[in-house]
Amino acid sequence: MSVLIDIKGYEDQGIKIDPDGSQGEAIELHGLLVVLPKKPPRSKILFHDKPKHLQLWTRIPMPEELQRIRSMDEWHEKPGEFRKKFSSYIEQEFQRRRDGVWFYNNGLPTYITGRHYMFLQWSKIDVGYPQFLQFQREIFLHMLACESDPRCFGQLYTKCRRSGYTNVCSSVLVDEATQVKEKLLGIQSKTGKDAQENIFMKKVVSIFRGYPFFFKPIQDGTTNPRMELAFREPSKRITKNNKTSYRGDALNSSVNWKNTTNNAYDGEKLHMLYLDEAGKWEKPTDIREAWRVERTCLIVGKKIVGKALVGSTVNPMNKGGDEYKGLWQDSNPDQRNDNGRTRSGLYRIFIPAYNALEGFFDVYGNAVVEDPPENVHINGIDGEPITEGSKTYLKNDRRSFKDDPSELNEVVRQFPFTEDEAFRDSIEGSLFNIGKIYQQIEHNEELFPNPVVRGNFIWKEKDKEVVFSPTPNGRFKVAWMPDSDKRNVSAVDRGKKVAPFSNFGCGGVDSYDLDATVDGRGSKGALHMYNKFSMDRPSNMFVVEYASRPDLAKIFYEDVLMCAFFYGYPLLVENNKYGIVRYFEARGYDGYLMDRPRHLGSSSSKVNVKTKGIPSNSQDVIQSHAQSIESYIHHHVGVNYESGEMGNMYFNSTMEDWIGFKIDKRTKFDLTISSGLALLGAQKSKEKTPTAFTESKFFRRYKVNG
Repeated sequence: MSVLIDIKGYEDQGIKIDPDGSQGEAIELHGLLVVLPKKPPRSKILFHDKPKHLQLWTRIPMPEELQRIRSMDEWHEKPGEFRKKFSSYIEQEFQRRRDGVWFYNNGLPTYITGRHYMFLQWSKIDVGYPQFLQFQREIFLHMLACESDPRCFGQLYTKCRRSGYTNVCSSVLVDEATQVKEKLLGIQSKTGKDAQENIFMKKVVSIFRGYPFFFKPIQDGTTNPRMELAFREPSKRITKNNKTSYRGDALNSSVNWKNTTNNAYDGEKLHMLYLDEAGKWEKPTDIREAWRVERTCLIVGKKIVGKALVGSTVNPMNKGGDEYKGLWQDSNPDQRNDNGRTRSGLYRIFIPAYNALEGFFDVYGNAVVEDPPENVHINGIDGEPITEGSKTYLKNDRRSFKDDPSELNEVVRQFPFTEDEAFRDSIEGSLFNIGKIYQQIEHNEELFPNPVVRGNFIWKEKDKEVVFSPTPNGRFKVAWMPDSDKRNVSAVDRGKKVAPFSNFGCGGVDSYDLDATVDGRGSKGALHMYNKFSMDRPSNMFVVEYASRPDLAKIFYEDVLMCAFFYGYPLLVENNKYGIVRYFEARGYDGYLMDRPRHLGSSSSKVNVKTKGIPSNSQDVIQSHAQSIESYIHHHVGVNYESGEMGNMYFNSTMEDWIGFKIDKRTKFDLTISSGLALLGAQKSKEKTPTAFTESKFFRRYKVNG
């Protein structure tokens, strides 16, 4: 039966995860449409015979008589009557391992996968057997969806600290290795020592040793291996009593670990690969380059024959975070090629720290996120009462570091609420004042309602009236609009259409000339609209953000034109990408394009500043561009040092772009380019020509110590 099915009412195909092919409820899970198995009759659901408040996951111990059996040899030595008595129990455990189980959780029928069942029931870790946690159920469901989808190479999980993912993946490796034949399963971590000691020896081997005898295949080698857990035919198969072993054929599968290099498993055929702490791999090992090599070990021709489990908290960008961020961006299931795969082949998953924080789970495994009402008593899964929510606890922790931005930044990255927080960069050595930027981002995330609306600008009547159409997937983000009588205002100067409100605002455009490539690569087109100081509209404020790359460059040009016409603001563009200039000329709107501002003229030669746009490679422009952003951040982002008021910069994507900005690689930062151009266009002409650019002269390297 097909794994991918069409579901009425959904554009995407659903991924069936039931090994028997049954079809139950469809749920949306981190960008995937997952079809659960069909719910069984009530009598087949665990704990159905208990009162609702006592319905919770409880591990069912193995019968005492079986606990004394250490091997299949001992099992076969038992009388036939004994084996008959417990055969149904063993068969049941194999079935649950394969199919998963349903159990009642506080009255709610809840499905867990076979791997999740093996984790809870049979994977003994350092603190004993794991407890059922709802967020881990999400991870296991998502993992099975990745395994079941023939288009997918595996799971990419960006996590908070101490979420238990290493234990989860170690249990999965043992579960898989002990049931497949002729397969290799691998492990890599940020160092070879971490892979060997912290994962392979402490977790993988330990979990296997705790398995019941009926799940243990023939094992070759020591019972406490250091390099490889191998399930091969031993050299001798004679018992201590000189009796022939009954253990059956060997699987010839194995789990091993490798040192952290880009080509550790190059040339090998892998069935499963666990890449631990992938966001902390530092050069010369590049996680993106390593994955390009490792994924070839998981595919034969066009068929994916192995799956990967990749997870990590994220290091600062210069310590492995940047490469991992690239892998994360390439793993969005909403962005696929014509083969139905993401660019990396992985499917990503992120769970906020407040849903995965130790000490904040009730007895049913639910995260207690918000503060409980005063008259409500909640018992924690650890036996301790829960009096405040996990979000309150984490916010209090953050407030304790409000005077130490560097430490605060680290705490936020380790326990992120959002994907953006997970990829925060280090404050140390930044070009811009990242501390103020993060202040503003945190403020924006608390705003309700959010002032930013997504949508598209469209012609209601071409060249006469533009309207804004809100839509969740719109290319524009808008934080403010002028009053209706100030929209779509036409102005003509010397027979040419011009922007009527140049005194009120300005736009900046980072354009491109080529249509979208087949794989979607290439810079995005970016646009910002900016309000200058004014008494009748929000001042010193970015009001529009746009970052997209439509299939045709002309679509982008028309988007920009409509937005400029709607607001009546002129645009400053980079004149090395002349496609947009030619398009505006052909449409009769070249009067909306600003000439080169006087204060951005060349200091070395007399140039005609009446040229549309500005050059992108001019040191004068590069200097002024970055300086304008630095000045804007200082005065209008985060808490103002003089007034104590919070800034009104509401576009987090732009600010995230500023955080990562590298002046020597500026072309990668589309939103930084367009926002800086808007600021340059809004500045008044200056008589004094800027001096030659030196980074140290104009920019402080922020190193905040409190």
